[in-house]
Amino acid sequence: MKKFVFALFFTLISVAAFSALAAKPKPKTETVTYVVNMHCQNCVNKLTDKLSFLKGVEDCKVTLKDKTVTIKYDPAKVQEKTFVETIEKLGYTATKQPAASPAKGKS
Repeated sequence: MKKFVFALFFTLISVAAFSALAAKPKPKTETVTYVVNMHCQNCVNKLTDKLSFLKGVEDCKVTLKDKTVTIKYDPAKVQEKTFVETIEKLGYTATKQPAASPAKGKS
């Protein structure tokens, strides 16, 4: 009987703990893309290094071919203007690209 009560108690505690973990909402993330006047791999490395380590940045992709910087971030931890300021402090210009609009289906 003691084993049954212990097993039941352990199961209830495990389910409660799992439910508490699963109930945490994921932080809202946003993505922004800038066109930057970079011209070489060193520029890519410099931008990636500085932007990736800003608090609140979850992902940073710098593409030399398209001359773009795409940043996925938590707006509760970092403001968008911080990215422009950081890019400009490195000696580049940053022009925000409009968000891609969803494709319209043909009727």
